[in-house]
Amino acid sequence: MSHLLFGAFEINGVNLTSQGLWARPDQNTHRYTELSYWTELAKLLDRGGFDFLFLADSYGYPSLEGETPPVAFEQAVEIPKNDPMLLVPALAAATDQLMFAVTTSTSFEAPFANARRFATLDHLTKGRIGWNVVTTSSAVVTDLFGRDRYVPHDERYAIAQEYLDLSYALLEGSWEDDAVKADKVRRLYAVAEKVHKIHHHGRYFDLDGYFNCEPSPQRTPVLIQAGASSTGRAFAAGNAEITFLQGKDTASLRSQVDDLRGRAVEAGRAADAIKAVVGLSVVVNESEARARARLDDYLSWVDVDAARAYYASMTGIDLATLDPDASFSSVQTEGGRTQVERYRGSSAREAAADFLRYGMREFILTGTPTQVADRIEELVGETGVDGFNFTPFVSPGSYEQFIELVLPELRRRGLAAPLDRQPGTFRKRLTGADRLPASHPADRFRRSTQAAAVGS
Repeated sequence: MSHLLFGAFEINGVNLTSQGLWARPDQNTHRYTELSYWTELAKLLDRGGFDFLFLADSYGYPSLEGETPPVAFEQAVEIPKNDPMLLVPALAAATDQLMFAVTTSTSFEAPFANARRFATLDHLTKGRIGWNVVTTSSAVVTDLFGRDRYVPHDERYAIAQEYLDLSYALLEGSWEDDAVKADKVRRLYAVAEKVHKIHHHGRYFDLDGYFNCEPSPQRTPVLIQAGASSTGRAFAAGNAEITFLQGKDTASLRSQVDDLRGRAVEAGRAADAIKAVVGLSVVVNESEARARARLDDYLSWVDVDAARAYYASMTGIDLATLDPDASFSSVQTEGGRTQVERYRGSSAREAAADFLRYGMREFILTGTPTQVADRIEELVGETGVDGFNFTPFVSPGSYEQFIELVLPELRRRGLAAPLDRQPGTFRKRLTGADRLPASHPADRFRRSTQAAAVGS
């Protein structure tokens, strides 16, 4: 079995998923505006053997019936938060092997500008960058960007697919691999005939012109996606290299992994072309009882009203307005569906109780280091998952405990990669190659395949 992937799940803000935990004395997220906070964390993850730092992001903030409740400001629920993309060059300069994944939205970012930013980051990080591709559902964000209509869920994914196709054309098809010569003697930087205009006239986007970034180490960043709806899973199966799944229990996770593998094959890709990653939180101590007591102490800091506002900001659903006895399977939304799909089969009361206590955390493991490692090994065997997105309770304490106590045990079992890995690109760590394979849909936009003209 190949080594498991380990990512660190963060946002460039105060609260991650447990709203209110920012106030604990041992929590350092209040330092999120300090570059030193992030470089210290990145160095810790790099030394400890984490594969990547995943920086989630959204422009939105809570809104209940058009109003932002005071608790959102009081407990820093999705507001304030800063742009995570601007952190990456400094963090890459401070580390050697740590990879980075950043979230941007296909609903509000212009494809050309987004591709240019990621190409720049791919150059500056020497290929250590990934893109978490999201669609945006928030009415708040629609207002912030001055859009005049709300886009339904499935149409957002249609927009996202055209967005990606145009991105592939720009990143893969505008410059040939040998276009750049940088020959000072001949005074020739690039061969004009090897740089091509992109012509795209689609349903949602129009573009004519050259991509003004030369080819970067990966060309296209590693593609990550987290949609839980049927439409989102189909989108991931066709494009993603890493997919974040929802881990309510082992049976549901196994079903998601199998579904992902099957959809990848239907899309013409290998069953293992996509790495399945699920959320993981860990609390360790010298005994299981003490670890559980520590978990209870962490969760005692959660502000219930803040957690309810947080859920509404992601889904558009106010948990307080639902009939407690109704099945959550009947809940419908045109907002984000990931945190709705995870509660299918539960009552509204059960769903609310779970989210208001645990947030969007998935598997929470407690015990001694050996017990936690045992459970991780069991999870992998029972579900076929390829890795974990580690969600801390406190930073840096949760990372320090996992790095010092659990990862060494996983390395002894051959589940975690050794610390002396060779530097390379994000994609090479995943697949052994720097570039997307010929089986990926991006291949049809390469100049070696055909001219990069999309939608024309």
